[in-house]
Amino acid sequence: MDEGGRVKVLLVEDDEDSRSLLGELLGERFDVTTAENGKEGLELVAESPPDVVISDESLPGMRGTALAREVKLRWPWVRFVLVSGFATVPGAESCDLVLKKPVDVEGLLRAVENLAHGSHASQREESP
Repeated sequence: MDEGGRVKVLLVEDDEDSRSLLGELLGERFDVTTAENGKEGLELVAESPPDVVISDESLPGMRGTALAREVKLRWPWVRFVLVSGFATVPGAESCDLVLKKPVDVEGLLRAVENLAHGSHASQREESP
C-alpha cells in the first residue's frame, strides 16, 4: 500500500482505450500505475512492487501468464489477476484470480480489495 494506505495496483493492458478507461475506474479507489506490455509491467514491478497486478492474457511479447509466473517467482506476495477472453487459460496456475472478459468492473474492484487485504476465497473465478 502507498503511504496514504491506498492499495497499489499495476494495470497491464495493451489496448490504449481499455487501459485508459480501466485505469480511470481503478484510480477512483486505488493508486494505479499502467503498462502497455509485459516487459514494461515487469520493469515497473521491479521498481516498486504493487499490492496487485491486473493483466490481460493477450499481450505483445509476453503473455499475461508468463508475466504472472515471473512476478510470483520474484515477488511471491504480489497478488495477480489475469483477464482473458477464454474460459480456460493454460498456465494460469501462478495467478491468484482469473476473470473472463467482459469483466464486471464492480466485481473487479471488490476482488482487488479482497486480494490486497488477503481475503480471497478462490483462486479461479469467472465474470458472469
